[in-house]
Amino acid sequence: MVDYLSDGFDAVARYNGGSNAGHTVVVGSSHYRFHLVPSGAVKGKKLLVGAGVALDPAILKDELKLLAQMGTKPDIVIDGRCTLVSPLEKEFDGYLESLRGASAIGTTGRGIGPAYAARALRMSPRAMDLFSKSFNLQHMLRFYRGVLGRPPPLSRWLGVSRSVLRGRLGDVSSAVRRINDSGGAVLFEAAHGTMLDIQHGTYPFVTSSSSLASYAPTGLGIPASSSRRILGVTKAYATRVGAGPFPTEQKGMLADSIRSAGNEYGTTTGRPRRIGWLDLVALKYAVRMNGAEELALSKIDILAKVRSPLVCVAYSRAGSESGDFYRFMGNLDGVRPVYKELPSLYGAEFRNGVPAKARKLIEVIEDETGARVKLLSYGEERGRTIEL
Repeated sequence: MVDYLSDGFDAVARYNGGSNAGHTVVVGSSHYRFHLVPSGAVKGKKLLVGAGVALDPAILKDELKLLAQMGTKPDIVIDGRCTLVSPLEKEFDGYLESLRGASAIGTTGRGIGPAYAARALRMSPRAMDLFSKSFNLQHMLRFYRGVLGRPPPLSRWLGVSRSVLRGRLGDVSSAVRRINDSGGAVLFEAAHGTMLDIQHGTYPFVTSSSSLASYAPTGLGIPASSSRRILGVTKAYATRVGAGPFPTEQKGMLADSIRSAGNEYGTTTGRPRRIGWLDLVALKYAVRMNGAEELALSKIDILAKVRSPLVCVAYSRAGSESGDFYRFMGNLDGVRPVYKELPSLYGAEFRNGVPAKARKLIEVIEDETGARVKLLSYGEERGRTIEL
């Protein structure tokens, strides 16, 4: 969606998360998989990586190399205030998961949580610190030595990091302001879904940063009034990677067929995604939390391969039924989804517009969430997008 929308913008700015996010852009037979580089790269947009991002220089190097091999030299600015991810945080990430045992969260192992935690403890270096004369890692090394015994060496990581960041650091907040002042526009790209937000998601099975639209000003260092328009993105069904509550989860042949048809495997880890029916209780909560007035509905073509699609319109527990997500948030494992059956979309075609079979689903989503479905996607390629 970011790739599709970026035509109308001068720059794309990523404001949260780290290389635990996986964003795939498909152009013809080419698949561009990004973890840190904003998704406007393929269209040659100016790329901004805000201070709210946990930056792994080694991953960034690989992505820039991939773009170079494809003939693209991106115009990218990395905010010097970004938190850095080193091999220490990655090893600590695995160590923490091993301590959790059967209660493991299912992190990507990319070290994002420990990096944000180290930043909060004032141990982690910022990107700009690597070029400071007073830079040293002794405090951080002492901490990890006490926890891990013999932490991995950092000399090679430091060399790679300085090499990839040299000449690319800058003030992203000022860059956004300059573009706006000159009459240009910036598209803010988020990572992760609302239910993975550190404060408002399904804690503790969440990511380590805020994934709400309201975090964009903080993550980029711009005024809170800067977000003019918020577009929420949702699939026509629900997915989740890793552990955590999933009220509408389906298993067996139905889930397997949707997973196969939708290629539902994590971009970052390759793990098979869990599959469920579209959860309008959760979606309504997400719309409200983000202030989204418009939605992009993707993968409607996959739902057209299912004969009897359902949508969840409420939760029920101990005889009590409600469409208020927060009311059940403390014990989502104990809820029973209340479903509404939709007219079958089976065999629906979208190349000539939105078929009548899909109109009912759109109406139900709009009625339940109060947001308008603005974009409809029926395939990975850019051209398979309908503007409503």
